[in-house]
Amino acid sequence: MSTARVQPKKDASYVVGVDLGGTNVRAAVLSRGGTTVIGRAENPSDAKSGVNRTVARIAEAVRDACANASIEIKDLGAVGIAVPGHIDVPMGVVRWAPNFGHFDDTGYVPYKMIPLRELVAQELGVAMVMDNDANVAALGEFTYGAGKGTKHLVMFTLGTGIGGGIIVEGEVLRGATGGAAEVGHIIIADGQGSSSNGPHGRLETLAGRDAIIERATLKMESGRDTLLWKHVTGPEALQQFITPAVIDEAAEQGDTLAIEVLQEIGHFVGLGIATMVNVFNPQVVVMGGKISQSETLYNTAIRTAKASAIGSILADAKIVRAELADNAGIMGAAELAWREVDR
Repeated sequence: MSTARVQPKKDASYVVGVDLGGTNVRAAVLSRGGTTVIGRAENPSDAKSGVNRTVARIAEAVRDACANASIEIKDLGAVGIAVPGHIDVPMGVVRWAPNFGHFDDTGYVPYKMIPLRELVAQELGVAMVMDNDANVAALGEFTYGAGKGTKHLVMFTLGTGIGGGIIVEGEVLRGATGGAAEVGHIIIADGQGSSSNGPHGRLETLAGRDAIIERATLKMESGRDTLLWKHVTGPEALQQFITPAVIDEAAEQGDTLAIEVLQEIGHFVGLGIATMVNVFNPQVVVMGGKISQSETLYNTAIRTAKASAIGSILADAKIVRAELADNAGIMGAAELAWREVDR
């Protein structure tokens, strides 16, 4: 690989934000100062087909987005990419990304120390900058969404796992090697929860998707009545039929078991919020991800946070839902690109 880094174009009118996922890669063109996407593209990311294939898919999405926006690649100032994994931003290296890799004679080999920035930049001939996807989503909400106008933000994204990002004085908090802000891995109840490494009480293992389903199905297996039984249509394990969405639907209909589950999960989330409030003194705490849409969980999390955080610190913080939904990654990646152009 070349050691010469492709430089951003300072006078460019456009950037592309890319949200790289384990299934798809989405790209969007944005203009300077604009919040409206003027061209989009999406295709499979081929995450487990090797880095060269995924780089080609990223480049394809960027080119198609530009074509759909009626601009040329040479019009771009930079490309920003949200990447799931441990990202060393200054070095432009993916230190670790278990959902991306390839198969060889030994089995599956995940990304380790992959120079993705250089690979994409050389493929497109455009400057590229990347960061962890949760950091980028937080940057998106900070710049264009629920955190607009603030300087200090903490974000929790509730989904299959729990991710997040932290903004301090308008800058993404990355730590020494890009591994900071793993809010889903803070320890809030040691000895509880389950993971492949044991019951360490991490927020993610207590309040992620699988934890919600497990909590509900264990209650069901005790023989309790619940509206959730109507979703069980076969002899397979209950976990095959129950999802956070159907649990929330039952809670909205007044189902006692479903309400209990979401209140218990919301309590853990609230403890996580209180911890981050006490440590980082943010102006706004943003809750994103589909699971955060549960009114029962959301309201319980707020009550627990208010009961557990230092009152004088929480008094100056808002706890709100994310505003950008699935666009947070793309918008944050575009902002990452603009900051690279202005650097």
